Amino acid sequence: MTAEAIIKSQARSILKENFVKAIVAMLIVLLPFFIIDGATTAISCVIINYVSDEKLISVFAYAIGYPLSLVAGFLLSPVMNGYIRAFYKAAYTNTIDLRDVFYYFGAQHYFSALQLNIRYILRMFIPVLLLYSPLIAYDLISAGIGSDFVGTTLCKDVYFILAALSTLAASLYSLKYFTVFTVSADNPQFTPKEVFAYNKYIMKHHTGDVAKLIFSFTSWMLLGLLVLPLLYVIPYITQSLCVSAKWLTKSALESNQ
Repeated sequence: MTAEAIIKSQARSILKENFVKAIVAMLIVLLPFFIIDGATTAISCVIINYVSDEKLISVFAYAIGYPLSLVAGFLLSPVMNGYIRAFYKAAYTNTIDLRDVFYYFGAQHYFSALQLNIRYILRMFIPVLLLYSPLIAYDLISAGIGSDFVGTTLCKDVYFILAALSTLAASLYSLKYFTVFTVSADNPQFTPKEVFAYNKYIMKHHTGDVAKLIFSFTSWMLLGLLVLPLLYVIPYITQSLCVSAKWLTKSALESNQ
């Protein structure tokens, strides 16, 4: 049995006893972002009713609406840290504790989580921007050519291929930080600098192993396009990745000893 198959088997065993909790945890994470999206839509409708100038509407949307949505999303981002913590702890205890989803909203943990998240975003920003630069350049060139080309099948197909390749490259690059949030869950006393340093030690020579695990979920991801199976696919992948993080961390500790 391959390492990927063993990890998946362990993840299924955990979810078998915690499936309802896993779905509730996922919905808790999604709820704030649905609220932000709904509030943004409602505000946009109000603006449209009272403002007729399209340029002014665009100013409200791009200069006010989107920045506020980004800020709100960032302030609520510790719920993602908690979501990962819940599944990671379950990799050890075989029980998903929904209180872990809210763990980083405690007074002593909230700002530490925000600090870690902003450092993660800053570390990812330039590489992701560079990896998406071909797509951005193509989009600008297409717009310059004219609307006749933008609406063609060729233009859409090339855009889709570039978007898929850029997303894949960005996802593979992010694997170097694979255990950042699980290290934080294990060591709440660590500073962000210590978290990233320990993550680097754990992930040394192991990014390929995590990539193999993720690619083994290709058929599940395609199944997830049916929407309803996402209720199982997302928790299954999350739990598998957290089980993988557990074994990578244990391996690093044993090597250190």
